[in-house]
Amino acid sequence: MLSTFLDKAGGLLNRRFLVAYWFPTLFAALLLLLPRVLVYGVEASGRWWMGLAPPKDYTGVGALQSALLIGALFLITLTAYLLQALTRPLVRLYEGYGWPAPLFRRAVAGAMRRWRALKAARAEAAHRNDLGRYTHLQDRLYYKYPAEAWQLLPTRLGRVLRAAEGYAGRAYGMDAPFWWPRLWPLLPEAAQEAVEDGLTTMLSLLNLTTLLIYVVVDDALYLNSCRIAHRAWWVLGALVLGGLLASIAYLGAVAQARGYGQQIRTAVDLHRFALLEALHCPLPTTPLEERALWEQLAAWLYNNDLGVVRQLVYDSGKRDQRDGDPGSGEGEEIVRSLWQRLWGK
Repeated sequence: MLSTFLDKAGGLLNRRFLVAYWFPTLFAALLLLLPRVLVYGVEASGRWWMGLAPPKDYTGVGALQSALLIGALFLITLTAYLLQALTRPLVRLYEGYGWPAPLFRRAVAGAMRRWRALKAARAEAAHRNDLGRYTHLQDRLYYKYPAEAWQLLPTRLGRVLRAAEGYAGRAYGMDAPFWWPRLWPLLPEAAQEAVEDGLTTMLSLLNLTTLLIYVVVDDALYLNSCRIAHRAWWVLGALVLGGLLASIAYLGAVAQARGYGQQIRTAVDLHRFALLEALHCPLPTTPLEERALWEQLAAWLYNNDLGVVRQLVYDSGKRDQRDGDPGSGEGEEIVRSLWQRLWGK
């Protein structure tokens, strides 16, 4: 039945929805069921399940069993949809937004100490011409920390995403959070696929982390309420194992966020001029001109600074190409002259 459901769901649901939301929910539901099966015993649980079908039922799955399976799949799908609706606030929570102020300041202070220590170690490695250590430290600072101290966030995920968001501004003077929605429709399909794949995997692991936190609490409370031998050890085992799985899932999400951030950097590097062309702006000839242009556009479109408009001009290259088109004007004379040369007329 599960394979049939997945075949039908594959046609109704987006593949990324299944990967990012549905499968993590299914895995969490199985972990939620596991302690119940262990407490009652695998054999006893199997007999209970088989007893739900009528004795003369030869289909293998009775009506009550089918109803339970359909209800479970419905609840899993509903939970997955709720996770999808809560994607933005959930990611922001894992980044560190909305934390209590004392906890936020304390975590950021710890991150700042590590950030400064890495920068000091990198400077020392550069002074000693230790290329291997310098490369390792630069890699950590580039991918795991933003460029400025005020951009630091209390979590690893937040700092990795901030580092990716700040890349365009640091390299080109381009405010990535403002320009990214405008750049996205102009990206080639392959670039969009690469970005979405990185985001899907990151969200899948974050959702799994969230669901595992709930599963750990629920399983611990359930085991604590059962009259079983060595109950305290069962509860401790559930907490340790569940906490370990949640930590691994979160660290995996951080690793995937690094790849996702790299895809964003690549898209900005390769396709930012397509956005300027779509805005009919002349392409800059130097990096300094480009930084000035992005700052002017942001001042106009984001800050509503109309004084900047006087300094901007639209690119008239397309009009010049039409003026030189062989159908009229100078272009037509060129074609006529070539025709006379070829045919002697």
